[in-house]
Amino acid sequence: MQSRLRREQRIGPPRLWQDRGGTISAIEPAPCLSALDKVEQAIVYENGRAVGSFRGMRMDGCFQPIYSLPHRRIVGHEALLRASLNNGVAVPPPQALAAAQGETEQVFVDRLCRALHLFNYQTHDAHSDGMTWLFLNISTAVVSQRQDFGSFFTDLLNRAQFPARRVVVEILEGAVPDLVLLSEAVAWYQSLGCLVALDDFGAQASNIERIWRTSPDIVKLDRSLIAAAEKSPKARRVLPAIVALIHEAGSLALVEGVENPQQSAIALDCDADLAQGFYFARPAPVPLYRGDGGIASVADMHLASSEVSKRNFLESYVTVFRQAARAVQAGLALRNACAELLSMDRVDRCFLINEAGIQIGASVLPAGKQPAISRFAPLEDAAGINWSRRPYHYCALSQAGEAQISRPYLSVANSRLCVTLSMAFRQGSELIVLCCDINWEV
Repeated sequence: MQSRLRREQRIGPPRLWQDRGGTISAIEPAPCLSALDKVEQAIVYENGRAVGSFRGMRMDGCFQPIYSLPHRRIVGHEALLRASLNNGVAVPPPQALAAAQGETEQVFVDRLCRALHLFNYQTHDAHSDGMTWLFLNISTAVVSQRQDFGSFFTDLLNRAQFPARRVVVEILEGAVPDLVLLSEAVAWYQSLGCLVALDDFGAQASNIERIWRTSPDIVKLDRSLIAAAEKSPKARRVLPAIVALIHEAGSLALVEGVENPQQSAIALDCDADLAQGFYFARPAPVPLYRGDGGIASVADMHLASSEVSKRNFLESYVTVFRQAARAVQAGLALRNACAELLSMDRVDRCFLINEAGIQIGASVLPAGKQPAISRFAPLEDAAGINWSRRPYHYCALSQAGEAQISRPYLSVANSRLCVTLSMAFRQGSELIVLCCDINWEV
């Protein structure tokens, strides 16, 4: 590291002393170590690897790959602390960091970890072709005290000759309640040329407004979200909406804590950009640069099975739906034209919309079925409602004569998840759209 992180001393003001005669004299200026110099004094080198020393603990680290789901390859690594006592007993990272006494030590150990991670990552950087990100965690104490809003990080990057554009600074979103301070921290690191990631979004009282206001480059979704999505269909439906909001705010979405193929498939389904977790690769002292972490096989198998399952489930409905559309086009009354369709399991209702998107008359329900007592009861009477902004309407108009299948959405008619089949056709001089709601909840 000596060649890469060369020692530099800065000269401070003269040191004064008093001789026996009471005369005040000046001696040679004393060395004044920079913050980076002080950090380097706590680093030793073992077989080309930087290892730190702090309060009797050996401070080292490892790197967990971060994958691009669309690219199916490693695009970065998160640096993680690994601490141990002199006898080799491991010390959990939170406990090691908590050993710092007072603000000065909190800042020091945070800087020590970043310096160690940067050097050890750079040692293997030839394998990355200079095209991977290094994710570095910044202590909440450092952010809260504004202690890093100075030259240390710039000095570290300059001395290591590591481009700021390849560093992603991670800030715990929920641990900095002051929105102004959080915004200042994000803006500061971005001004250095670094990217900024808000970490553990969704872990506590996260607020999407904080993403809009701070404009991070990446938002890391807390592992609790993917775990909940695996267990709960409702959580699984909400996750894509969270990712969509992050995208609308101009940030990339990274899913943390992916631990099995099912969670990997959910991450793919929700349109996340990046992912990390034990399923893809575990942290290791030497960064991993090759392999797709199994993304390709999960994607191919999952997409194939989900499409086959969806097609098989809806195929019989679509066939009968086309017959109903032809009958309506021929002039048969809606209820009579859709009689067979309405008798099928899960069909909730059929209705007609004109070219402007206005519903023609009331919806028809299966024989003997009464309107559901919905929590959206004031919205249930749909006669004359304008559905022109619904995808099932404008998609049908854009491909007249072709049956369309909407994505699952919440029906205001019965407050349940549904998909809508739709088809546009000419009836005399008018363009009409037949729609059929199918319950999608299992």
